[in-house]
Amino acid sequence: MVPKVDFAALPNETLNSQFMPRIAVPDHESWLADDFSSSAAVRARVPGRLNVPYGPGPRQVMDIFPAARPDAPILIWFHGGYWRALSKDYYTSIAPPLLAAGAAVVLVDYDLCPQVTLTALLDETRAALRWVRDHAAEMRGDPDRLILAGNSAGAHICAMALQFDWSHENWPVDPIRAAALITGIYDLGPVPLLPVQQEVQLAPGDVARLSPMSLPLRSRARCLVAVGGDEPDLWIAQSQDYHTKLTAAAIASQLMVVPSRHHFSITRDLADATATLTRALIDLLQS
Repeated sequence: MVPKVDFAALPNETLNSQFMPRIAVPDHESWLADDFSSSAAVRARVPGRLNVPYGPGPRQVMDIFPAARPDAPILIWFHGGYWRALSKDYYTSIAPPLLAAGAAVVLVDYDLCPQVTLTALLDETRAALRWVRDHAAEMRGDPDRLILAGNSAGAHICAMALQFDWSHENWPVDPIRAAALITGIYDLGPVPLLPVQQEVQLAPGDVARLSPMSLPLRSRARCLVAVGGDEPDLWIAQSQDYHTKLTAAAIASQLMVVPSRHHFSITRDLADATATLTRALIDLLQS
């Protein structure tokens, strides 16, 4: 069993430096600006369907980049931002290497906290998965080969989808075959103690109910759990602990602590087909 951290016993300065990536990486704005610019350039040159609605919310839209050939795996990306910031438009640059590897790529937006609760946000992202599966043929994808991927809060969203009880769905098989969980948070214990709580507004009981570390594992999907080696120790521990939970349940999981990468540089690797992290992700979708 992984020892539980007493987050309430930690000083505020420690909590903020360990669990607020924008504090841990002071030049984060330049990283985000570059990601936004490079992603806009990809959208300008790579054919795709942009801002396709999957629900009624103002941000319930997705960008779809169809596969070159039918029956392809579908890589579905959920962006980070602590559930209250950023968008899919920062991450389009991940699409070209995945398209070249034969996948269809879908980047999902969702309504943000505090406009919606985290519970409602998770409902939206599950609705996005249902929509993708129902419309898989439109992107030349196989509805039963969904690969989830996301960074930071997006990794949490993916982990929650893996632990959701899909048994009531009219799906012939478990269509979620694999997941890439990149620089994620899986124990929400520190969140009510952080400045982001002002926007995320977790209610009493939400930490236990919405923390993948606390929930029973339902999916047997193969997992890639990745985190930057230059991230704070307690943030890295979140990935290590979740990987431990997966392997203890006999779920195939690969842990990658990527050297010389922090919270904002690790996803930059995914635009590079030769990067170790990208190769691991491509192996995941082709397996």
